[in-house]
Amino acid sequence: MELAVAFWTELTRAGAPGAEAEKLNARLAALIVRGRTAHPDLAVDDLAFVRHLARCASNAPDATSALEQLHAEDLYLACACLAGAAGAAARFEDRCGPRLKAVLATTVKSADLRAEIRQRVLDVLLVGSIDTPAKIAGYGGQGPLDSWTAVVAQRQLATLLRRDTSEQRAREGAAMEAALGGAPQPEVAFAKQRYRAEFERAMADALAVLEERERLLLRLQLVSQISVESIGKMYGVAQATASRWLASARDRLQTEVVRLLRERLGASPDEIASLAGVVASQIDLSISRLLSPDDVAR
Repeated sequence: MELAVAFWTELTRAGAPGAEAEKLNARLAALIVRGRTAHPDLAVDDLAFVRHLARCASNAPDATSALEQLHAEDLYLACACLAGAAGAAARFEDRCGPRLKAVLATTVKSADLRAEIRQRVLDVLLVGSIDTPAKIAGYGGQGPLDSWTAVVAQRQLATLLRRDTSEQRAREGAAMEAALGGAPQPEVAFAKQRYRAEFERAMADALAVLEERERLLLRLQLVSQISVESIGKMYGVAQATASRWLASARDRLQTEVVRLLRERLGASPDEIASLAGVVASQIDLSISRLLSPDDVAR
């Protein structure tokens, strides 16, 4: 019953009684076998792995039932990496390297930059820093480890590419501001001037309610200037699907901004129509400004 006791203790619950403990013990033993079979050369302590499984299943309503949904083999590898087991880092690269390579190859032409991002991702995942633990500790086993790694790589990619495009975005932003200020659309210019502060606040609030993937998609396209085709390859979907995702995120953001402005300002229908024009004309620039590097890394 040692495995079951370790599992329930990690969940800070009393040990499972009788037959339930026996069933849980057998289930945990089977998961250990799956992990060892997949990675026979990695030494992982049985109880350490069981405690790791407990933490990964802890948020589920029924932690024991959730065990069946976890990717046990990948979690075993993650646990080995966290423990610093000999050979774990190399096995991680074998498991996740091809997907990581695919993510970088679709978006980064420079071999030096690809190498930099690859090393950055590996450091973030497997090493961490004094203030930040290795991110692989956050892998919960709900999906394949290589897919989860690809998402981390995408975020790091967005951070690094931001450096290369920040100066260009500043020039484009200044040009857009000048164009909007002198455009022959007096109703839009009036609304823009009158409601500038409220517009910026509404845009920030609307971005906050988007799903994480929606923000990342918009950031990749508008901030890092990655093509829709490349975004589709990063996510393993067709270009048309990626395009629909982006259009949906943009439409949802614009609708939410207009809703917030209408609610907060109590503007007339004509003013709201003008505000909608402002939102449409400035949405790309505002996204680039408001999606900061701190929002990329989690």
